[in-house]
Amino acid sequence: MSIFRIVVLIGFALAAQTHVIAEQPGSRLTYLDENDPYYPHPSFPRLTTPMWVGEDGVDAVILLSIDDMGRVAGNSFAKPPVEFERYLAPIVERLQKIDGRSPVTIFTCNAQPDDPCLRRMLDRGLSLECHSYQHRFPFFRTNKGHTADEALRFAQEDFVLCMESLFRVPGNRPVAWRLPGCDAQNSNSPRFYAEVFPLLTSGGNFLSCDSSITTWFPLDKPSDAAELRRDADGRRRFEKYPHGIPQTKRFVNQIVDYPFPYVINHRIWEIPVTIPCDSHGVHQHGKQSDKTVDDWKRAVDVCVQKQGLMNILFHSIDYIRNTQIRDVVEYADRTYGKRVKFLNCREIYERLTRNVLGGETLRSKSGGDNGVRVLDLDADGSLDVVIGNDSRRETRRWNAKHKQWDVSSFPVTIVTTSDAETTNDAGVRFFTSPNGYASFAVANHTVRGVWRFNGSDWQRDKEMPLPDTLDGEAFRTVAHGVDRGVRFRDLNGDGAADMIVNNHSQNAVFLQDLRNKQWRHPAFELPGKGILVDAIGRDRGLRFADLDDDGDDDVILSNERQTWVRLFEGPKRGWSKLVSRAETGATVPPIVRDNRINGVWFRKDALILQNEHTIKNRDYITRIPFADLIGKSKE
Repeated sequence: MSIFRIVVLIGFALAAQTHVIAEQPGSRLTYLDENDPYYPHPSFPRLTTPMWVGEDGVDAVILLSIDDMGRVAGNSFAKPPVEFERYLAPIVERLQKIDGRSPVTIFTCNAQPDDPCLRRMLDRGLSLECHSYQHRFPFFRTNKGHTADEALRFAQEDFVLCMESLFRVPGNRPVAWRLPGCDAQNSNSPRFYAEVFPLLTSGGNFLSCDSSITTWFPLDKPSDAAELRRDADGRRRFEKYPHGIPQTKRFVNQIVDYPFPYVINHRIWEIPVTIPCDSHGVHQHGKQSDKTVDDWKRAVDVCVQKQGLMNILFHSIDYIRNTQIRDVVEYADRTYGKRVKFLNCREIYERLTRNVLGGETLRSKSGGDNGVRVLDLDADGSLDVVIGNDSRRETRRWNAKHKQWDVSSFPVTIVTTSDAETTNDAGVRFFTSPNGYASFAVANHTVRGVWRFNGSDWQRDKEMPLPDTLDGEAFRTVAHGVDRGVRFRDLNGDGAADMIVNNHSQNAVFLQDLRNKQWRHPAFELPGKGILVDAIGRDRGLRFADLDDDGDDDVILSNERQTWVRLFEGPKRGWSKLVSRAETGATVPPIVRDNRINGVWFRKDALILQNEHTIKNRDYITRIPFADLIGKSKE
């Protein structure tokens, strides 16, 4: 079949999938208050390439990222720079024929600053990024002679050592990190993004991007062209890879059908890795198979039509030949020309910063939260931006019709700076109005109120003020920098987010009732005070998830002191049904341990835990199906 026919078929297939989100659920902005790196789903709003690349006519970006440069004792994968230079030579040569550049990213374990090979790489346009100083795998593994409780410290030390090494290379400014083993094993965890990634070097340097989460294309709709859905052997073209990893029965380090950059924990740009990687090709076809290359080419086709970012992860060992990577470059250039742009990690980061954020950065100069939030303001399926810090207050809405960012003001600050080093949360909490547009509430010692986005700017809602007091105390979203446990999600299924307040001294639920212009008290609340945050604003391990698949958010609480599961029984009874541990027989791991994120997230129909205490388990995780949590076997 001709390349032209394949591309035309892909165009028709993906056109059938394209849709504008006309109505968003009322809980669509809850991810802004959660520490979940896996929140994007296939219909989640997106940053398509034309929104951030800054060049007319470019529909997709390809990142060529190769792993494991450096010298690591006892590791046969890590190779010195001269071997990488030799391996990359034909790829670099072909890239230079496109526009005189060589945008390849090398995820590097460690480097010798005076190595002349590194200077040549940087001069040619390659970027050197961070990949664990000792190639720790699993990253939270326990060092010999030490306990699992010490593993986090060793992981943190390795992370900083790797950064120190790469920042010492003259002319190199690393921006990104990749966890070893992330392509085919469950080496990743929310714990990494909360406890490790925020760290700084001794000189105050830090990273801004991660590339450790994978994505793949299900192409499971009848409208998808058969040539896309099935490979030459009749197998599902992309699905065979994440479900066919020999050493990993359940591969959970993935998001599905989302080849776009997104933000984790307000401070990290995630650049998802596109499946297949060369390791997946080895699992399915054997080493250096042209079948892997053919699937890469089809992934290029899909990314162009989705206007996404394709991140090809490969190695310098014998998984794939350098000429096969060159063949993919040749295919993309010959088939799509200037519609495809090759960029390295630093260039991607710089364009996201310049074009999406208007030059602002996710992390402040000291590495903290810079008051930037990325969210879909008007429910059109495209992500927008708000900026609220002491130097800039701005709204940036993507105008799809004119293909530009429309800029207006933002009324409040999201973070404040108490000194040169520290930023503090100002208590701005975003939620969804009944029309699907974004709103926010804030109540601190200087500003109080609700603002709603009307499609072009923010209007203060004077008809639905926030309560002044609750349970005999002032109502605050933040008090002197302390989180007061105000969260928003749709509790009654009417499409609008409702307000939950829970801290050590206050406990209430308010339903958003725009018809009667009030925050209405229902007959239920959370089952106890201090279960969302404690007296000093620390996470107590309460999470919302639909455990019984009835469309309502149930609650699970798990910390060192208590564990329980409660099911939502409707807006009259709330979370009244307690599921005891005796009923379930399941041992629920702490969601928060020692006041830290323990590495739990919720995926489809199960609770997943990955941390230093699970690496001895099969697949390096603990997985508890929702059916086990509520004491009910799946029918």
